[in-house]
Amino acid sequence: MVVARPVRAVSAVARVAAIDCGTNSLRLLVADVDPAAGRLTDVDRRMEIVRLGQGVDATGRLAPEALDRTLHALAGYAKIIKATSADAVRMVATSATRDAANAADFVRGVEGVLGVPPEVLSGQDEAYLSFTGATAELAGPAALAGPPGQAAAGGQAAPGGQAAPGGQAAPGGQAAPGGQAAPGGQAAPGGQAAPGGQAAAAGGPYLVVDIGGGSTEFVLGDGQPAGHPAARTGLSALSVDIGCVRLTERHLHGDPPSRAEIAAAAADIETALDAVAAAMPAATAQTLVGLAGSVTTVAGLALGLTEYDPSRIHHARIPAAQVAGQTRRLLGQTRAERAALGVMHPGRVDVIGGGALVLDHVMHRFGFAEVLVSEHDILDGIAWSLAAGG
Repeated sequence: MVVARPVRAVSAVARVAAIDCGTNSLRLLVADVDPAAGRLTDVDRRMEIVRLGQGVDATGRLAPEALDRTLHALAGYAKIIKATSADAVRMVATSATRDAANAADFVRGVEGVLGVPPEVLSGQDEAYLSFTGATAELAGPAALAGPPGQAAAGGQAAPGGQAAPGGQAAPGGQAAPGGQAAPGGQAAPGGQAAPGGQAAAAGGPYLVVDIGGGSTEFVLGDGQPAGHPAARTGLSALSVDIGCVRLTERHLHGDPPSRAEIAAAAADIETALDAVAAAMPAATAQTLVGLAGSVTTVAGLALGLTEYDPSRIHHARIPAAQVAGQTRRLLGQTRAERAALGVMHPGRVDVIGGGALVLDHVMHRFGFAEVLVSEHDILDGIAWSLAAGG
């Protein structure tokens, strides 16, 4: 068992451990954080698919085997935290534990393994931490000088994603001639996905979309430079109950899913996006930032990677037409065909279609010509929160 030091303010470089337990995955980040320099350096970053939310949507309870998988993986993380001598530890748990009637069993198990209880986040808190982690390195002076990543004047995209006069998108899923988005929403040259490392061209305000297993978090706001987390009061945030696991368990049962199943999943997504549109002016964002495994996997496919490469995926820019194309591809493939894709994590094979469908609908609904993909997310937000003292 790790006996974690309490969360506290730090004045110099601190080594912190952040754990995010979601519906589908359990992830660890051990990092050295220097608040004064605005720098976060990875010591160890890893992920395991534990599917804690298995069946929660139907039963309202965490399955015993899911709890066992999660606590077993967490025990491995506790050894890493102890070996790396982290100064502070924080574990947060998201939608699966918010939904479960037996969440107390999870809390007791975690405390027994880790030495600290998990924090079961509200949707608002989850969105805030995701936003901080995703935008901290985008919001410096150089980043703010770049062109926005929103669609052309008019700002809306019609189904399919092709740019048309007045900023509207025509049906068919094709980019504008030559693959270029109109001014205000520049896609990569030739309509191709651009590899990572281009954070300097991402301007705020940002719409951060974190597509999880059970829910998707939307948060809109202006970022703050690294080391100066965004103020909660300056953000609009909403958590909606659409995620890759939830949509798959509800609707996407076929191998591959039928048109009727896909249509049912799409209807759920659009209902959720109605709520987002009522809660915040999402289409006013200049940059769409996409987080989590569904987004990074779609990015890897769009980039043509033969194996998962975080350095090429982080801050890659993926045009809307490429997202639409990869979504159709994934939903049209059998499980075996998806499993054979080099970038595909085995734990995402059965749920990736639902996650891709969420991203595709978000981009079309709110008129984004491209998505800026981030490998930095809620884990990094947790680490920054430890550096800030809580």
